[in-house]
Amino acid sequence: MAPLIFSPTEDTPEISFDSTTGKMSIGGTSIPENARKFYDNIIEWIGEYVKSPSANTSIDFKLKYFNTASTKYLFDIMVLLKEIMKAGNTLVINWFYQEDDEDMYEAGLGFSKMLRYPFNFVKY
Repeated sequence: MAPLIFSPTEDTPEISFDSTTGKMSIGGTSIPENARKFYDNIIEWIGEYVKSPSANTSIDFKLKYFNTASTKYLFDIMVLLKEIMKAGNTLVINWFYQEDDEDMYEAGLGFSKMLRYPFNFVKY
């Protein structure tokens, strides 16, 4: 599977997914005009990845801001990735937040609770 790489824009986050290493990251701002259009390719890539994942998968969420429309797609990504564990593989979700950004910390906590999966919370 080819890596999935998107450079960040003013409205969309940087995406870096590598199926051979199992390392993934989403960082920056996610306020795309059309969230579905932006995230469809990402969801499709992850859908293929979970069919034959790396033994160890980690994803870093290092978002500065995301809008309501992005919330659904970010959660969809997490739900898909959680499927990796059904095959007996390891999944680590790292949620980065700035020390003074309580809202971003709370957002990660909410995702973790909805997903019923522990995140690593990392201040920076």
